[in-house]
Amino acid sequence: MGARDAPSQKVNSVAIDPITPQNVYLAGPDGLFRSADGGLTWEAIGVQVSSQPLALTLDPRHPAQLFALFANGTLLRSEDSGTTWVTLEIGS
Repeated sequence: MGARDAPSQKVNSVAIDPITPQNVYLAGPDGLFRSADGGLTWEAIGVQVSSQPLALTLDPRHPAQLFALFANGTLLRSEDSGTTWVTLEIGS
């Protein structure tokens, strides 16, 4: 998906790369988004989950590693700044 203005809806979570602070990520009712220019433009992160993302965080030591939690309990991890995702199993 191409660059666009920031989503106009509520934002549930924001994560800022501590090493490269112009890399910003957000989660909200419109989905997951990333910006490489400090929030001037945004790109939707294509995640196929039929639930609203509630929280988004990154590993401050490895900021390309993102975690996203969705309202249906799905937890995803990305190792490449949100380009690809894997589902993590929670509990047993």
